[in-house]
Amino acid sequence: MDNESEGLKIKQIRDGNTLTCKLTGWLDPNTSPDLISKIDLNGITLLVFDMKDIEYVFSSGIRAFLILQKMLAPVNGSVKLINVSDNIRSIFEYTGLESMIDF
Repeated sequence: MDNESEGLKIKQIRDGNTLTCKLTGWLDPNTSPDLISKIDLNGITLLVFDMKDIEYVFSSGIRAFLILQKMLAPVNGSVKLINVSDNIRSIFEYTGLESMIDF
């Protein structure tokens, strides 16, 4: 399933209880709400975000990942980010939140 908003594309692939979302574009105040609203977490315990094609993450994007992590907590689920560029990883490090998300 593909979901697209201006500035962010989300391609979702389900495999059992794992949902992998390939993201393209920017995670900013305009697109971050879509990251939360367009993902169906029903039956999901591992949510993987492929960040290879993400150009930039604003604080609202980081907050979206943390909200999704919290939404998965009741089922002992987790969020994992893969293919994270050094620039985007540094944003998480700068905010001190790199320990709250699995890379």
